[in-house]
Amino acid sequence: MPAMTATAKKGLAVFSLFVIGAVALAGVFALQRDSGMPDDLRGIAFANPAQLQGVALAGAKGAITFPATAQSRWILLALGYTHCPDICPFMLGNLAEVEAELRGRLDSTEMPQFVFLSVDPARDTTALLAEYVAYFSDSFVGLTGPRQAIDRVAKQLGAFYRYGPKDSDGAYGVDHSAEIFLIDPYGRLFGRFQPPLDPQETALKFESARQFFQQTKT
Repeated sequence: MPAMTATAKKGLAVFSLFVIGAVALAGVFALQRDSGMPDDLRGIAFANPAQLQGVALAGAKGAITFPATAQSRWILLALGYTHCPDICPFMLGNLAEVEAELRGRLDSTEMPQFVFLSVDPARDTTALLAEYVAYFSDSFVGLTGPRQAIDRVAKQLGAFYRYGPKDSDGAYGVDHSAEIFLIDPYGRLFGRFQPPLDPQETALKFESARQFFQQTKT
């Protein structure tokens, strides 16, 4: 796994740059306010989970339609890119800690799928993505696709990304949403977590989301 001690503090600081974007997007989704919503999900779960339309993406195993609702699995999705200097390594390391916490609580059939969606398809091949996410967990999935497909996913999530200028060597950065998007087994945007994530607290909230989903699914 890449060393993240040096980047963790920087990553935490850089997250503040994305808070403004998160606040601006908050109005897109109404939060659940009725008495049925567990208190620990307020500010995370949405009142009316938005159904995501399937988008053709690609991973190490070939083309897929995302989200693959036939799998009936929860998904925790992060956006980023492999050349990201700080936020993405910190975020994926953080998610690996959440995954480890969940493995101590859930059966394998109950585990969510952790997905890293690259918004930099020009540099991030599926092979490179597979190698990159494996540094953090051998169960993480890396996906990407044409810009048009990535734009469709980002729009449905209420996420954003923006390419920076190229330097003299042709290198560039990409600003992107840092939230972790929670997608339910029906392929709906159920909620989102704001990093950094406390592994134990996030695991408890995920279990609460699963229970609430079981109670309210139609």
